[in-house]
Amino acid sequence: MKYPLSDIIISLSLCLLLLLANLTLTESSPQCKAWLVQSIPTDMPHLSPVPGVLTTGDVLLWLAKNSTKSLDVIAQYWQLVASPADPRSGDYGYSKEEMKRFGVDQGSAVYNAIEDAALRNVSIRLLQHSGVYPDFTKEPTDLASGRPNVKSVTLLLSKWWGSGIIHTKVWISDRKDVYIGSANNDWKSLTQVKEVGIYLVDCPKIAKSVETYFGNLWKLASLNSSAYTRTVSDQQWQVNRTVPCWSHFIDSKERCRCVGGFSINLIKLFVSWNQFLLVR
Repeated sequence: MKYPLSDIIISLSLCLLLLLANLTLTESSPQCKAWLVQSIPTDMPHLSPVPGVLTTGDVLLWLAKNSTKSLDVIAQYWQLVASPADPRSGDYGYSKEEMKRFGVDQGSAVYNAIEDAALRNVSIRLLQHSGVYPDFTKEPTDLASGRPNVKSVTLLLSKWWGSGIIHTKVWISDRKDVYIGSANNDWKSLTQVKEVGIYLVDCPKIAKSVETYFGNLWKLASLNSSAYTRTVSDQQWQVNRTVPCWSHFIDSKERCRCVGGFSINLIKLFVSWNQFLLVR
């Protein structure tokens, strides 16, 4: 059975709202507001935008442009700037006119807005997985190059659990405005792929909790995984697993209680948040 796109967006968005409710946070700020966010492929008139729902490109652009103090970003990968001249790229071979019709300018606009925020001396932290071929982590690395106010890290969860990726997509601006959704920092996620998310404005309490999650990932990226992982035997599946030293696969008496000055309770919070924020 096929469902209308609007029904899918509403269903996913309700799930997001319910998950936010499960944070047991009471956002007392009367200014706190939330909007649904979507990406709709261009040149598909039968997939018209849902009235009242914001576009992903606009939201990411606003977050970057309006940041005055800080901007934290988590993405699986980056390809905001297209590479139609690179034979290794999926963009290769398309004309400028075709790329423009595809909506490539939205990705460039978001990238430029982040760069402008860096030039305004906004404190920026960029966290991602290893990226995708052929650019991998080039864009966040370029943004951080020569700029002390911009930091970029790559977190490989496979070093901690034997497999896994950073699949979360989160933006936090000035510790009060937040995007949580399915869109990567990729121009195609803005104009060529169906994506859904939520945009929270003037919500410092919710932003603080999301920032805690970001901080846990950031700390994890700074640690030497080989010093804090163990190889254990999983008797149920008859395999050896690489797990963090706080894993429940390890006897409770042998688990680590503190990692590099980092509370294990916070790490457990990271795990629960990771389940919450894996939108897709």
